[in-house]
Amino acid sequence: MGTWDGVGDKVNGISVVPPIIGNSPTLRRLADLARRFAGTSHPILLVGETGTGKEVFARNIHAWSRRRGRLVDLNCGAFPAELIEGLLFGTRRGSYTGAVDSRGLVAAAQGGTLFLDELHCLPVAGQVKLLRLLETGEVQRLGDQRPRRVRFRLVAAVQEDIGALIASGDFRRDLFQRIAGYVLELPSLAERPEDLMLLAGHFAEREGRELHPACDRVLRQQTWSGNVRELKFAIQRAAVLAEGELITPVVLAKSLAIMPAALGMRRLVFPPDLDVLEACEAHRWHAQRAAAGLGISRITLWRRLQALGLSARAAKKQSRIVSSVA
Repeated sequence: MGTWDGVGDKVNGISVVPPIIGNSPTLRRLADLARRFAGTSHPILLVGETGTGKEVFARNIHAWSRRRGRLVDLNCGAFPAELIEGLLFGTRRGSYTGAVDSRGLVAAAQGGTLFLDELHCLPVAGQVKLLRLLETGEVQRLGDQRPRRVRFRLVAAVQEDIGALIASGDFRRDLFQRIAGYVLELPSLAERPEDLMLLAGHFAEREGRELHPACDRVLRQQTWSGNVRELKFAIQRAAVLAEGELITPVVLAKSLAIMPAALGMRRLVFPPDLDVLEACEAHRWHAQRAAAGLGISRITLWRRLQALGLSARAAKKQSRIVSSVA
């Protein structure tokens, strides 16, 4: 099984919960744990690098929980410290200059799930209030005298360096201990290379495209420091660059080359047989013409294609199938 779809959260009968895609043992185990944890009322902590799919897991956990309330999310790193407490806990008109009546996101998550992404960016004062909220089940708006009872499930996401933040005092140890009873550590994309083609194929299908089998070699040459998010954007660019329905290895490599190396995301590595793939595509996978264009024999071309897990006949056949469907 390659995908795990959340239930619920539907619009016009169609699920709007993004699927968890992968067939690696690590991801299968995590998806099973997430489904089991979803049935509890305890906080769940998602730990992983940027782009590993923490939000996707959070949305599926909410869907699997069958909670009647909605999922309310907040990226704690997207707002300045002076605003985030009001957004989270609510405000009363006049509590400070410009304050208006707002129930806050905690109250909005009543009966549902509150997803706090980049929780490590929450100011320490906000961490104290969050800890008290989790301990008492009561939220107090800024400027209010009386707290209000709330019931919700907290799903929080942090990056892998949370230990350093605890050591420096920027993240409260007692809050971490309160939310770390159910932890899911999401692997980087580099740690599950067997899922590359499955994920890339999913993104290509969403763009109305199909991946050539030899794209697997190109995908495995990359380090994917941006993880699944980086892969998604690479396939989206390739879909724009592709002249037909088929995303070929050459098109994919060109898509990856568009990302400037100066950004420091990765050092782009091209497959050593890119010239072979370019020649085969240029000659529509006609082996004799491609070999002549490369100045090599058909036997040598066949051996180099075989090393890529390809044959000119199979690739030519697939290209014709895709072209006939287009």
